[in-house]
Amino acid sequence: MIITRRTGLKSLGAAALWTSLTPNFALANAQTDRRFLFIFLRGGMDGLSAVPAYGEPNFKALRGELADGNPGEGTRFDMLKLDGLFALNPDLKAMHGLFHSGELTVVHAACHGYRDRSHFDAQDAFDRGTIDKAVKTGWLNRTLVSLPTEWKTGRDNCAMGLGPTLPLSLRGDAQVGSWSPPSAPNASPDTLERLAALYKRDGKLGPVLEKGLSASAMGNAMGDMGMEGKGFGSAVAFIEYAHAAATFLNSKDGPRLVTIDYGNWDSHSDQNGRSVPGPNNGNYAGRFPEFYLGLDRGIAALKGGLEPEVWAKTAIVMVTEFGRTVRINGTRGTDHGTGGAAFLLGGAVKGGRVLADWPGLKDGDLLDGRDLKPTTDLRALAKGVLREHLAVADATLEVVFPGSEAVKPLEGLIKT
Repeated sequence: MIITRRTGLKSLGAAALWTSLTPNFALANAQTDRRFLFIFLRGGMDGLSAVPAYGEPNFKALRGELADGNPGEGTRFDMLKLDGLFALNPDLKAMHGLFHSGELTVVHAACHGYRDRSHFDAQDAFDRGTIDKAVKTGWLNRTLVSLPTEWKTGRDNCAMGLGPTLPLSLRGDAQVGSWSPPSAPNASPDTLERLAALYKRDGKLGPVLEKGLSASAMGNAMGDMGMEGKGFGSAVAFIEYAHAAATFLNSKDGPRLVTIDYGNWDSHSDQNGRSVPGPNNGNYAGRFPEFYLGLDRGIAALKGGLEPEVWAKTAIVMVTEFGRTVRINGTRGTDHGTGGAAFLLGGAVKGGRVLADWPGLKDGDLLDGRDLKPTTDLRALAKGVLREHLAVADATLEVVFPGSEAVKPLEGLIKT
């Protein structure tokens, strides 16, 4: 069963909001107050832009104008140092602070089991938790079914999907809720693209859907911090969802598992346009710098909105379906790749680390001569968090992620 509702947050307190979504349920406090938030950066975020390997000797030559200044170089956009090899994108200042306060871990050179570089198939594979298309339910819904009894005590609805459409990861037998603000569109860009591809050859529907897709993409591209455009897949929308997530997770009778989708990270062209003054303090012109800034401000809003005792019990997993090509392309962007970067953050996280079996960026080190070679399976990250944070049994992890017996959970991710 899925409960859906579109409403504003400002006029409702946390408890009232949750009651308005689930009027027939009287939810008692669970015996554990741990929270889990899953953020899917759909579109293939460039892991070497989010977490540049500036310590690689040929990094800047490979990245061209996409490479910002090295830490301490004194440019307008110096990367934010993590260690001697890795840095953060200069727009991720709040996340950089979390790293140095021990509340953020970076996982690099990571991907899941899918390898064919299709957005839709890659996203569906991660949402299902397997590349097997015969599986029709999502990994998070299967997690809900298998959670320990004490985690669900007195709760008829433990999970909430934030966004205009419920992600596949939350679909299945377990009851979940969904919420979307009135400003969210009725159909996500992902849905429009799927429909456009399906009806491309239809003489009547094809042109209409293609036109609708273009309009949606234009609207989302306007989603900058100047509030000029809203919609699913914009920086403004992500920040709104982050505020909503904090409201839900703060509620003593609210959900304990929440998802947010932040879309439109596909960066084939004009990926790092910072040369012309834009709406944000005169610094940013391109769409993707805006997206990183939106990501950072959303994370800051989430931590700022959570009560300190709630933040201390929260773990957030943030992934994308695949990374981008190592080399810059001819249109100042990057194409679909494989290995990328993921983040684990929150007050419950044992952070301040970069977890990477780093493959290197020399030609012979690259996957197919073009991509960052993945050396860590994202399912290992998810398994480790589910086991250590939500007490999901090892045997159950193989139900949550079918066919992943060879993928061992990462250890030592969560504070004890």
